[in-house]
Amino acid sequence: VRSADDCLHLDPETRKDAVRRLKGAHGHLAGVLRMLEDPNVYCVDVMKQLSAVQGAITKVNDKVLRSHIKDHVSTAILRGDTDHIVDELMEALKYKG
Repeated sequence: VRSADDCLHLDPETRKDAVRRLKGAHGHLAGVLRMLEDPNVYCVDVMKQLSAVQGAITKVNDKVLRSHIKDHVSTAILRGDTDHIVDELMEALKYKG
């Protein structure tokens, strides 16, 4: 069982999954950079690969937001910082994309 104070950090499983996904996106992005060094690369192929990178980053963002809501927002009443956490959630939603 996690205490209210523990809920102010990204949970280890979400962190591990985010790192794994971002490393994959990093490798994919490196591949896109290599593609762009080729003057014969087809622009639609580049766009497809960029879309895949964006999709991976969006998934990470979704998972981090879900974790934030689950662990931080849902425990705000226990910590007595409901107003602060609602303001923080509204700020976080700006980055949802």
